[in-house]
Amino acid sequence: MRLNDGQSFLDLYYKPGTVEIASGIEQESLSHGRGHDVRNSGQVSTPDDIADAMAAWVMGSYPTKVLDPAAGLGHLLHACHRINPDSKKVGIESEQDVFQAALSVAPKGTKLILSDYLYANTGLFEGIIANPPYVKSQRMGLSEPEWCFFDELFGTKLGRQTNLYALFILKIWEDLASGGRAAIIVPAEFLNANFGVAIKEAILKMNPRGLAVFAPDVNLFAKTLTTSAVLFLEKKKTASPNFRGICINTVSQLSDFVRNLEHNSKLAPDEIDLSALPASGKWLNLLFNQTQGRKAATPQTSKIGDFFRCSRGIATGANDYFCLRLSEMEGSGLSPDDFDPCVTKAADITGWLFSENCFRQMASSDKRCFLLNPKTINPAMKAYLAHGIAIEVDQRHLPSKRPLWYLPERVNPPQILVPVFTRKQPRFILNSARVKNLTCFHGMYAKPGYENLLPLVWVYLNSTEGLRSFQDVNRFYGNGLNKLEPKDVEEMACPDFRTHSVAAGDIQKRISENIADYSVAKFDLLLMEALSGTKQFT
Repeated sequence: MRLNDGQSFLDLYYKPGTVEIASGIEQESLSHGRGHDVRNSGQVSTPDDIADAMAAWVMGSYPTKVLDPAAGLGHLLHACHRINPDSKKVGIESEQDVFQAALSVAPKGTKLILSDYLYANTGLFEGIIANPPYVKSQRMGLSEPEWCFFDELFGTKLGRQTNLYALFILKIWEDLASGGRAAIIVPAEFLNANFGVAIKEAILKMNPRGLAVFAPDVNLFAKTLTTSAVLFLEKKKTASPNFRGICINTVSQLSDFVRNLEHNSKLAPDEIDLSALPASGKWLNLLFNQTQGRKAATPQTSKIGDFFRCSRGIATGANDYFCLRLSEMEGSGLSPDDFDPCVTKAADITGWLFSENCFRQMASSDKRCFLLNPKTINPAMKAYLAHGIAIEVDQRHLPSKRPLWYLPERVNPPQILVPVFTRKQPRFILNSARVKNLTCFHGMYAKPGYENLLPLVWVYLNSTEGLRSFQDVNRFYGNGLNKLEPKDVEEMACPDFRTHSVAAGDIQKRISENIADYSVAKFDLLLMEALSGTKQFT
Protein backbone atom coordinates (compact mmCIF):
# COMPACT_ATOMS: atom_id res chain seq x y z
CA MET A 1 0.00 0.00 0.00
CA ARG A 2 1.33 3.44 -0.89
CA LEU A 3 2.24 5.63 2.10
CA ASN A 4 1.08 9.20 2.61
CA ASP A 5 2.75 12.53 3.31
CA GLY A 6 5.90 11.72 1.40
CA GLN A 7 6.75 8.80 3.70
CA SER A 8 8.98 6.04 2.46
CA PHE A 9 8.84 2.48 3.68
CA LEU A 10 12.55 2.90 4.36
CA ASP A 11 11.67 4.83 7.50
CA LEU A 12 9.79 1.81 8.81
CA TYR A 13 12.32 -0.98 8.54
CA TYR A 14 15.92 -1.75 7.82
CA LYS A 15 16.96 -4.95 6.08
CA PRO A 16 20.74 -5.42 5.68
CA GLY A 17 21.71 -6.60 2.23
CA THR A 18 18.60 -5.13 0.64
CA VAL A 19 18.46 -1.69 2.23
CA GLU A 20 21.78 -0.28 3.37
CA ILE A 21 23.18 3.06 4.38
CA ALA A 22 26.03 4.49 2.31
CA SER A 23 29.11 5.06 4.43
CA GLY A 24 30.82 6.81 1.54
CA ILE A 25 32.29 10.20 0.88
CA GLU A 26 30.80 13.66 1.20
CA GLN A 27 32.16 14.74 -2.18
CA GLU A 28 32.33 12.43 -5.14
CA SER A 29 35.78 11.01 -5.71
CA LEU A 30 35.14 9.37 -9.03
CA SER A 31 36.35 11.14 -12.15
CA HIS A 32 33.57 10.39 -14.59
CA GLY A 33 33.54 13.36 -16.97
CA ARG A 34 31.17 13.02 -19.92
CA GLY A 35 29.05 9.91 -19.72
CA HIS A 36 31.22 7.52 -17.66
CA ASP A 37 29.87 3.99 -18.15
CA VAL A 38 28.90 2.28 -14.90
CA ARG A 39 27.02 -0.76 -16.16
CA ASN A 40 26.04 -2.91 -19.09
CA SER A 41 22.28 -2.58 -18.61
CA GLY A 42 21.67 0.59 -20.59
CA GLN A 43 22.70 3.36 -18.21
CA VAL A 44 25.66 5.72 -18.17
CA SER A 45 26.37 8.38 -15.60
CA THR A 46 25.27 11.98 -16.05
CA PRO A 47 27.95 14.64 -16.65
CA ASP A 48 28.41 16.86 -13.59
CA ASP A 49 27.26 20.11 -15.22
CA ILE A 50 24.04 18.49 -16.45
CA ALA A 51 23.46 16.92 -13.03
CA ASP A 52 23.89 20.32 -11.36
CA ALA A 53 21.26 21.94 -13.60
CA MET A 54 18.81 19.09 -12.95
CA ALA A 55 19.46 19.25 -9.19
CA ALA A 56 18.86 23.01 -9.17
CA TRP A 57 15.30 22.38 -10.37
CA VAL A 58 14.58 19.47 -8.04
CA MET A 59 16.03 21.12 -4.96
CA GLY A 60 14.27 24.40 -5.72
CA SER A 61 11.15 23.08 -3.98
CA TYR A 62 13.19 22.35 -0.80
CA PRO A 63 12.42 18.62 -0.62
CA THR A 64 13.08 16.79 2.62
CA LYS A 65 13.62 13.53 0.71
CA VAL A 66 15.13 13.03 -2.74
CA LEU A 67 14.97 9.81 -4.75
CA ASP A 68 17.16 8.60 -7.60
CA PRO A 69 15.36 5.51 -8.98
CA ALA A 70 18.32 4.47 -11.14
CA ALA A 71 21.06 5.53 -8.77
CA GLY A 72 24.13 3.86 -10.22
CA LEU A 73 27.07 5.17 -8.20
CA GLY A 74 25.13 8.14 -6.88
CA HIS A 75 26.29 10.92 -9.21
CA LEU A 76 22.91 12.67 -9.34
CA LEU A 77 22.44 12.39 -5.59
CA HIS A 78 25.81 14.08 -5.12
CA ALA A 79 24.51 17.04 -7.18
CA CYS A 80 21.53 17.30 -4.83
CA HIS A 81 23.77 16.88 -1.81
CA ARG A 82 25.92 19.83 -2.91
CA ILE A 83 22.83 22.06 -2.80
CA ASN A 84 21.39 20.75 0.48
CA PRO A 85 23.46 18.27 2.50
CA ASP A 86 20.66 17.96 5.07
CA SER A 87 18.01 16.52 2.75
CA LYS A 88 17.54 12.76 2.97
CA LYS A 89 18.83 10.88 -0.07
CA VAL A 90 17.47 7.56 -1.34
CA GLY A 91 18.84 5.58 -4.27
CA ILE A 92 17.42 2.48 -5.92
CA GLU A 93 19.78 0.21 -7.85
CA SER A 94 18.94 -3.10 -9.50
CA GLU A 95 22.43 -4.50 -10.07
CA GLN A 96 24.25 -6.11 -7.15
CA ASP A 97 27.78 -5.08 -8.14
CA VAL A 98 26.83 -1.45 -8.74
CA PHE A 99 24.82 -1.43 -5.51
CA GLN A 100 27.86 -2.61 -3.53
CA ALA A 101 30.14 -0.06 -5.22
CA ALA A 102 27.68 2.75 -4.47
CA LEU A 103 27.90 2.06 -0.72
CA SER A 104 31.36 3.60 -0.64
CA VAL A 105 30.91 6.45 -3.13
CA ALA A 106 27.31 7.69 -2.79
CA PRO A 107 26.77 10.68 -0.46
CA LYS A 108 27.28 9.67 3.16
CA GLY A 109 24.00 8.66 4.80
CA THR A 110 22.21 7.81 1.55
CA LYS A 111 19.75 4.94 1.89
CA LEU A 112 20.37 2.50 -0.92
CA ILE A 113 17.87 -0.15 -2.02
CA LEU A 114 18.71 -3.19 -4.10
CA SER A 115 15.54 -3.47 -6.14
CA ASP A 116 13.88 -3.07 -9.54
CA TYR A 117 12.32 0.39 -9.32
CA LEU A 118 9.45 -0.41 -11.67
CA TYR A 119 8.19 -3.07 -9.27
CA ALA A 120 9.13 -1.30 -6.03
CA ASN A 121 6.65 0.53 -3.79
CA THR A 122 8.87 3.18 -2.28
CA GLY A 123 6.28 5.73 -1.18
CA LEU A 124 6.17 9.37 -2.29
CA PHE A 125 9.05 11.80 -2.64
CA GLU A 126 9.10 15.58 -2.90
CA GLY A 127 12.12 15.41 -5.19
CA ILE A 128 13.06 12.84 -7.84
CA ILE A 129 16.11 13.09 -10.08
CA ALA A 130 16.85 10.40 -12.64
CA ASN A 131 18.87 9.18 -15.59
CA PRO A 132 16.88 6.00 -16.37
CA PRO A 133 18.48 3.10 -18.24
CA TYR A 134 18.16 3.06 -22.02
CA VAL A 135 16.95 -0.44 -22.84
CA LYS A 136 14.90 -1.24 -25.93
CA SER A 137 11.77 -3.34 -25.58
CA GLN A 138 13.35 -6.34 -27.32
CA ARG A 139 16.01 -6.55 -24.61
CA MET A 140 13.55 -5.95 -21.78
CA GLY A 141 11.86 -9.26 -22.55
CA LEU A 142 8.56 -8.37 -20.88
CA SER A 143 5.73 -10.88 -21.20
CA GLU A 144 2.27 -9.77 -22.27
CA PRO A 145 0.97 -10.10 -18.67
CA GLU A 146 3.78 -7.79 -17.55
CA TRP A 147 2.87 -5.24 -20.22
CA CYS A 148 -0.75 -5.46 -19.08
CA PHE A 149 0.42 -4.82 -15.50
CA PHE A 150 2.07 -1.58 -16.60
CA ASP A 151 -0.95 -0.63 -18.73
CA GLU A 152 -3.10 -0.87 -15.59
CA LEU A 153 -0.54 0.75 -13.29
CA PHE A 154 -0.14 3.82 -15.48
CA GLY A 155 -3.68 3.96 -16.83
CA THR A 156 -2.67 3.94 -20.49
CA LYS A 157 -2.26 1.41 -23.27
CA LEU A 158 1.46 1.22 -23.92
CA GLY A 159 3.03 0.32 -27.23
CA ARG A 160 4.98 -2.91 -26.94
CA GLN A 161 8.01 -1.16 -28.42
CA THR A 162 8.17 1.19 -25.43
CA ASN A 163 11.70 1.72 -24.10
CA LEU A 164 12.51 1.14 -20.43
CA TYR A 165 13.24 4.81 -19.75
CA ALA A 166 9.67 5.73 -20.81
CA LEU A 167 8.26 3.43 -18.12
CA PHE A 168 10.48 5.22 -15.61
CA ILE A 169 8.98 8.58 -16.62
CA LEU A 170 5.47 7.30 -15.92
CA LYS A 171 6.36 5.73 -12.57
CA ILE A 172 8.32 8.77 -11.42
CA TRP A 173 5.16 10.85 -11.80
CA GLU A 174 3.24 8.29 -9.74
CA ASP A 175 5.88 8.51 -6.98
CA LEU A 176 6.13 12.30 -6.94
CA ALA A 177 4.53 13.85 -3.85
CA SER A 178 2.18 16.83 -4.02
CA GLY A 179 4.24 19.97 -4.54
CA GLY A 180 7.27 17.94 -5.56
CA ARG A 181 9.55 18.29 -8.57
CA ALA A 182 11.29 15.85 -10.87
CA ALA A 183 14.06 16.19 -13.45
CA ILE A 184 14.68 13.28 -15.81
CA ILE A 185 17.29 13.02 -18.55
CA VAL A 186 16.35 10.59 -21.31
CA PRO A 187 16.98 9.93 -25.00
CA ALA A 188 14.82 12.23 -27.11
CA GLU A 189 13.68 9.51 -29.52
CA PHE A 190 10.30 9.07 -27.81
CA LEU A 191 9.34 12.56 -29.01
CA ASN A 192 9.14 11.18 -32.56
CA ALA A 193 8.69 7.43 -32.07
CA ASN A 194 5.38 5.61 -32.44
CA PHE A 195 5.62 4.25 -28.89
CA GLY A 196 6.15 7.80 -27.69
CA VAL A 197 2.60 8.88 -28.55
CA ALA A 198 1.18 7.22 -25.42
CA ILE A 199 4.06 8.62 -23.34
CA LYS A 200 3.48 12.16 -24.61
CA GLU A 201 -0.25 11.83 -23.97
CA ALA A 202 0.52 10.85 -20.39
CA ILE A 203 3.04 13.68 -19.94
CA LEU A 204 0.52 16.24 -21.17
CA LYS A 205 -1.86 15.09 -18.42
CA MET A 206 0.83 15.67 -15.79
CA ASN A 207 2.04 19.16 -14.94
CA PRO A 208 5.03 19.26 -17.26
CA ARG A 209 6.94 22.48 -16.81
CA GLY A 210 9.68 22.18 -19.39
CA LEU A 211 11.50 20.05 -21.92
CA ALA A 212 15.02 20.94 -23.05
CA VAL A 213 16.35 19.00 -26.04
CA PHE A 214 20.02 19.15 -26.95
CA ALA A 215 20.75 19.88 -30.60
CA PRO A 216 21.46 16.77 -32.69
CA ASP A 217 25.18 17.54 -33.02
CA VAL A 218 25.57 17.61 -29.21
CA ASN A 219 26.39 14.16 -27.86
CA LEU A 220 26.38 14.13 -24.05
CA PHE A 221 27.17 10.44 -23.68
CA ALA A 222 30.25 9.33 -25.56
CA LYS A 223 29.34 5.64 -25.66
CA THR A 224 25.81 6.15 -26.97
CA LEU A 225 24.56 7.57 -30.24
CA THR A 226 21.46 9.40 -29.18
CA THR A 227 20.04 12.88 -28.79
CA SER A 228 19.31 13.78 -25.17
CA ALA A 229 16.43 15.61 -23.52
CA VAL A 230 15.74 16.76 -19.95
CA LEU A 231 12.12 16.68 -18.75
CA PHE A 232 11.09 18.91 -15.84
CA LEU A 233 7.91 18.07 -13.88
CA GLU A 234 6.16 19.72 -10.94
CA LYS A 235 3.19 18.25 -9.08
CA LYS A 236 1.25 21.40 -8.34
CA LYS A 237 -0.84 23.98 -10.12
CA THR A 238 1.16 26.93 -11.38
CA ALA A 239 0.39 30.43 -12.55
CA SER A 240 2.10 29.54 -15.85
CA PRO A 241 0.43 26.52 -17.42
CA ASN A 242 2.82 26.51 -20.37
CA PHE A 243 4.79 23.37 -21.10
CA ARG A 244 7.91 25.10 -22.33
CA GLY A 245 10.06 23.45 -24.98
CA ILE A 246 13.45 24.54 -26.21
CA CYS A 247 16.37 23.29 -28.30
CA ILE A 248 19.73 24.04 -26.68
CA ASN A 249 23.37 23.67 -27.63
CA THR A 250 25.18 24.13 -24.31
CA VAL A 251 24.84 23.29 -20.65
CA SER A 252 24.77 26.99 -19.77
CA GLN A 253 21.61 27.26 -21.86
CA LEU A 254 20.13 24.43 -19.80
CA SER A 255 20.91 26.31 -16.59
CA ASP A 256 19.31 29.46 -18.04
CA PHE A 257 16.24 27.44 -18.99
CA VAL A 258 15.90 26.13 -15.43
CA ARG A 259 16.10 29.67 -14.08
CA ASN A 260 13.38 30.77 -16.51
CA LEU A 261 11.16 27.91 -15.35
CA GLU A 262 11.68 29.10 -11.80
CA HIS A 263 11.30 32.85 -12.20
CA ASN A 264 9.83 33.80 -15.59
CA SER A 265 6.27 32.90 -16.54
CA LYS A 266 6.54 34.19 -20.12
CA LEU A 267 7.85 32.15 -22.99
CA ALA A 268 11.24 33.24 -24.28
CA PRO A 269 11.54 33.95 -28.04
CA ASP A 270 13.29 30.63 -28.64
CA GLU A 271 10.74 28.60 -26.63
CA ILE A 272 7.48 27.02 -27.74
CA ASP A 273 4.44 25.86 -25.77
CA LEU A 274 4.33 22.09 -26.17
CA SER A 275 0.97 21.81 -24.41
CA ALA A 276 -0.72 22.99 -27.61
CA LEU A 277 0.79 20.19 -29.72
CA PRO A 278 -0.89 16.88 -30.58
CA ALA A 279 0.80 13.88 -28.98
CA SER A 280 0.95 12.23 -32.41
CA GLY A 281 3.16 14.99 -33.83
CA LYS A 282 6.93 14.90 -34.25
CA TRP A 283 7.91 17.20 -31.41
CA LEU A 284 11.61 16.72 -31.95
CA ASN A 285 11.54 18.11 -35.47
CA LEU A 286 9.49 21.09 -34.35
CA LEU A 287 11.93 21.89 -31.54
CA PHE A 288 14.96 21.60 -33.79
CA ASN A 289 13.41 23.75 -36.50
CA GLN A 290 11.91 26.37 -34.17
CA THR A 291 14.70 28.95 -34.43
CA GLN A 292 15.39 28.65 -38.16
CA GLY A 293 12.62 30.93 -39.42
CA ARG A 294 11.48 28.17 -41.74
CA LYS A 295 8.73 28.94 -44.20
CA ALA A 296 8.07 27.13 -47.45
CA ALA A 297 8.26 29.32 -50.56
CA THR A 298 5.66 27.21 -52.35
CA PRO A 299 2.35 25.78 -51.10
CA GLN A 300 2.89 22.34 -49.56
CA THR A 301 -0.51 20.82 -50.33
CA SER A 302 0.58 17.24 -51.01
CA LYS A 303 2.92 14.54 -49.73
CA ILE A 304 5.62 12.61 -51.56
CA GLY A 305 3.61 9.47 -50.79
CA ASP A 306 0.82 10.76 -53.03
CA PHE A 307 3.09 10.22 -56.03
CA PHE A 308 5.82 7.77 -54.96
CA ARG A 309 6.04 4.83 -52.63
CA CYS A 310 9.21 4.14 -50.67
CA SER A 311 10.53 0.73 -49.61
CA ARG A 312 13.55 -0.50 -47.68
CA GLY A 313 16.44 -2.09 -49.55
CA ILE A 314 17.17 -5.78 -50.07
CA ALA A 315 18.29 -7.72 -47.00
CA THR A 316 20.42 -10.70 -48.06
CA GLY A 317 21.32 -12.18 -44.68
CA ALA A 318 24.92 -12.70 -45.83
CA ASN A 319 26.24 -9.83 -47.95
CA ASP A 320 29.73 -11.26 -48.42
CA TYR A 321 28.28 -14.39 -49.99
CA PHE A 322 25.43 -12.92 -52.03
CA CYS A 323 27.24 -9.77 -53.25
CA LEU A 324 30.42 -10.35 -55.22
CA ARG A 325 33.21 -8.28 -56.64
CA LEU A 326 33.95 -8.51 -60.38
CA SER A 327 37.22 -10.31 -59.63
CA GLU A 328 35.41 -12.89 -57.46
CA MET A 329 32.77 -13.50 -60.08
CA GLU A 330 35.29 -13.92 -62.88
CA GLY A 331 37.63 -16.01 -60.70
CA SER A 332 34.83 -18.49 -59.97
CA GLY A 333 33.82 -18.75 -63.62
CA LEU A 334 30.38 -17.34 -62.87
CA SER A 335 28.34 -15.63 -65.58
CA PRO A 336 27.38 -11.93 -65.24
CA ASP A 337 23.92 -12.99 -66.44
CA ASP A 338 23.36 -14.64 -63.06
CA PHE A 339 23.91 -11.40 -61.14
CA ASP A 340 22.07 -8.09 -60.85
CA PRO A 341 23.88 -4.74 -60.65
CA CYS A 342 23.57 -3.59 -57.05
CA VAL A 343 24.86 -0.94 -54.67
CA THR A 344 25.80 -2.38 -51.29
CA LYS A 345 27.28 0.60 -49.39
CA ALA A 346 26.07 4.18 -49.14
CA ALA A 347 29.66 5.44 -49.41
CA ASP A 348 29.93 3.97 -52.92
CA ILE A 349 27.71 6.75 -54.33
CA THR A 350 28.93 10.32 -53.90
CA GLY A 351 26.74 12.36 -56.24
CA TRP A 352 23.11 13.20 -56.90
CA LEU A 353 22.93 10.99 -60.00
CA PHE A 354 24.10 7.41 -60.46
CA SER A 355 24.60 6.59 -64.13
CA GLU A 356 25.64 3.46 -66.01
CA ASN A 357 29.12 4.98 -66.30
CA CYS A 358 29.20 5.38 -62.51
CA PHE A 359 28.36 1.70 -62.12
CA ARG A 360 31.09 0.66 -64.57
CA GLN A 361 33.59 2.66 -62.55
CA MET A 362 32.35 0.99 -59.37
CA ALA A 363 32.73 -2.47 -60.91
CA SER A 364 36.22 -1.72 -62.27
CA SER A 365 37.21 -0.55 -58.77
CA ASP A 366 36.33 -4.07 -57.60
CA LYS A 367 33.51 -2.97 -55.27
CA ARG A 368 30.92 -5.50 -54.16
CA CYS A 369 28.24 -4.61 -56.69
CA PHE A 370 26.95 -7.88 -58.19
CA LEU A 371 23.95 -9.45 -56.44
CA LEU A 372 23.50 -13.19 -56.87
CA ASN A 373 20.31 -13.99 -58.82
CA PRO A 374 20.85 -17.28 -60.71
CA LYS A 375 18.94 -17.75 -63.96
CA THR A 376 20.53 -21.12 -64.76
CA ILE A 377 22.42 -23.65 -62.64
CA ASN A 378 25.52 -24.37 -64.70
CA PRO A 379 28.53 -26.24 -63.21
CA ALA A 380 30.18 -23.05 -61.91
CA MET A 381 26.95 -21.88 -60.25
CA LYS A 382 26.30 -25.35 -58.87
CA ALA A 383 29.74 -25.31 -57.24
CA TYR A 384 29.16 -21.85 -55.79
CA LEU A 385 25.81 -22.85 -54.30
CA ALA A 386 27.40 -25.99 -52.85
CA HIS A 387 30.01 -23.77 -51.23
CA GLY A 388 27.19 -21.72 -49.69
CA ILE A 389 25.67 -24.85 -48.20
CA ALA A 390 29.07 -25.98 -46.93
CA ILE A 391 29.53 -22.76 -44.96
CA GLU A 392 25.86 -22.93 -43.87
CA VAL A 393 24.67 -19.75 -45.54
CA ASP A 394 21.43 -21.59 -46.28
CA GLN A 395 20.90 -22.05 -42.52
CA ARG A 396 21.08 -18.36 -41.68
CA HIS A 397 17.88 -16.64 -40.63
CA LEU A 398 16.87 -14.80 -43.82
CA PRO A 399 18.04 -17.36 -46.41
CA SER A 400 16.36 -20.18 -44.47
CA LYS A 401 13.00 -18.39 -44.76
CA ARG A 402 13.05 -18.15 -48.57
CA PRO A 403 11.46 -20.71 -50.91
CA LEU A 404 14.90 -21.06 -52.53
CA TRP A 405 17.55 -19.93 -50.07
CA TYR A 406 19.86 -18.46 -52.73
CA LEU A 407 17.30 -16.28 -54.55
CA PRO A 408 17.08 -12.63 -53.39
CA GLU A 409 13.91 -10.66 -52.76
CA ARG A 410 12.05 -9.98 -55.98
CA VAL A 411 12.16 -6.21 -56.28
CA ASN A 412 12.72 -3.89 -59.20
CA PRO A 413 15.46 -1.27 -59.29
CA PRO A 414 14.13 1.96 -57.78
CA GLN A 415 14.04 5.25 -59.63
CA ILE A 416 15.47 7.20 -56.66
CA LEU A 417 17.88 5.95 -54.01
CA VAL A 418 17.50 7.38 -50.49
CA PRO A 419 20.36 7.01 -47.96
CA VAL A 420 19.06 5.58 -44.69
CA PHE A 421 21.58 7.51 -42.57
CA THR A 422 22.91 10.93 -43.41
CA ARG A 423 24.42 14.07 -41.95
CA LYS A 424 23.24 17.56 -42.85
CA GLN A 425 21.30 17.53 -46.14
CA PRO A 426 20.64 14.09 -47.64
CA ARG A 427 21.18 13.35 -51.29
CA PHE A 428 18.25 11.79 -53.11
CA ILE A 429 20.00 9.97 -55.94
CA LEU A 430 18.53 9.60 -59.41
CA ASN A 431 19.16 5.96 -60.26
CA SER A 432 19.59 6.20 -64.04
CA ALA A 433 21.84 3.10 -63.94
CA ARG A 434 18.80 1.11 -62.72
CA VAL A 435 20.78 -0.78 -60.08
CA LYS A 436 19.22 -2.59 -57.16
CA ASN A 437 20.08 -1.63 -53.58
CA LEU A 438 20.71 -3.28 -50.24
CA THR A 439 19.45 -1.87 -46.94
CA CYS A 440 21.95 1.03 -46.93
CA PHE A 441 19.41 2.75 -49.20
CA HIS A 442 15.65 2.93 -49.41
CA GLY A 443 14.14 2.88 -52.88
CA MET A 444 11.51 5.23 -54.30
CA TYR A 445 9.08 4.04 -56.99
CA ALA A 446 6.64 6.21 -58.93
CA LYS A 447 3.02 5.20 -58.49
CA PRO A 448 1.14 4.27 -61.67
CA GLY A 449 0.37 7.36 -63.72
CA TYR A 450 3.06 9.51 -62.09
CA GLU A 451 6.18 8.15 -63.77
CA ASN A 452 6.57 11.39 -65.75
CA LEU A 453 6.97 13.37 -62.51
CA LEU A 454 10.27 11.67 -61.65
CA PRO A 455 12.62 14.53 -62.73
CA LEU A 456 10.59 17.17 -60.89
CA VAL A 457 10.30 15.12 -57.70
CA TRP A 458 14.05 14.46 -57.77
CA VAL A 459 14.80 18.17 -58.15
CA TYR A 460 12.40 19.07 -55.33
CA LEU A 461 13.87 16.54 -52.89
CA ASN A 462 17.37 17.94 -53.36
CA SER A 463 16.36 21.61 -53.18
CA THR A 464 16.20 23.89 -50.16
CA GLU A 465 12.45 23.34 -50.16
CA GLY A 466 13.04 19.59 -50.00
CA LEU A 467 15.48 20.05 -47.11
CA ARG A 468 12.80 21.89 -45.13
CA SER A 469 10.40 19.05 -45.77
CA PHE A 470 13.07 16.51 -44.78
CA GLN A 471 13.67 18.35 -41.50
CA ASP A 472 10.03 17.90 -40.58
CA VAL A 473 10.15 14.09 -40.77
CA ASN A 474 13.69 12.84 -40.16
CA ARG A 475 14.78 10.99 -37.03
CA PHE A 476 17.70 12.21 -34.96
CA TYR A 477 20.61 10.33 -33.46
CA GLY A 478 23.68 11.66 -31.66
CA ASN A 479 26.49 13.66 -33.28
CA GLY A 480 24.21 15.10 -35.98
CA LEU A 481 23.31 11.74 -37.50
CA ASN A 482 19.88 11.58 -39.19
CA LYS A 483 17.81 8.59 -40.19
CA LEU A 484 14.89 8.21 -42.58
CA GLU A 485 12.38 5.39 -42.61
CA PRO A 486 10.35 4.66 -45.77
CA LYS A 487 7.18 6.06 -44.20
CA ASP A 488 9.06 9.23 -43.28
CA VAL A 489 9.93 9.79 -46.94
CA GLU A 490 6.31 9.30 -47.95
CA GLU A 491 5.23 11.83 -45.27
CA MET A 492 7.43 14.61 -46.67
CA ALA A 493 5.32 17.62 -47.63
CA CYS A 494 5.53 18.84 -51.24
CA PRO A 495 3.64 20.88 -53.87
CA ASP A 496 1.01 19.24 -56.05
CA PHE A 497 3.35 18.16 -58.82
CA ARG A 498 0.50 17.12 -61.12
CA THR A 499 0.05 20.71 -62.25
CA HIS A 500 3.68 20.92 -63.39
CA SER A 501 4.10 17.82 -65.58
CA VAL A 502 5.27 19.87 -68.57
CA ALA A 503 8.08 21.35 -66.48
CA ALA A 504 9.05 17.83 -65.41
CA GLY A 505 9.56 16.89 -69.04
CA ASP A 506 11.69 19.98 -69.62
CA ILE A 507 13.91 19.08 -66.65
CA GLN A 508 14.30 15.55 -68.00
CA LYS A 509 15.79 16.90 -71.25
CA ARG A 510 18.46 18.83 -69.36
CA ILE A 511 19.61 16.16 -66.92
CA SER A 512 23.35 15.66 -67.24
CA GLU A 513 25.46 12.73 -66.10
CA ASN A 514 28.20 15.12 -65.01
CA ILE A 515 28.13 15.05 -61.21
CA ALA A 516 29.79 18.47 -61.09
CA ASP A 517 26.72 19.96 -62.77
CA TYR A 518 24.64 19.56 -59.61
CA SER A 519 24.39 21.60 -56.45
CA VAL A 520 21.62 22.70 -54.11
CA ALA A 521 21.71 26.11 -55.83
CA LYS A 522 21.08 24.53 -59.20
CA PHE A 523 18.24 22.42 -57.85
CA ASP A 524 16.72 25.57 -56.34
CA LEU A 525 16.82 27.34 -59.71
CA LEU A 526 15.39 24.36 -61.57
CA LEU A 527 12.60 24.07 -59.04
CA MET A 528 11.82 27.79 -59.15
CA GLU A 529 11.50 27.88 -62.92
CA ALA A 530 9.50 24.63 -62.96
CA LEU A 531 6.94 25.87 -60.45
CA SER A 532 6.78 29.43 -61.79
CA GLY A 533 6.73 28.57 -65.47
CA THR A 534 9.79 30.69 -66.26
CA LYS A 535 13.23 29.60 -67.43
CA GLN A 536 16.18 31.14 -65.61
CA PHE A 537 18.75 28.37 -65.86
CA THR A 538 20.10 26.48 -68.85
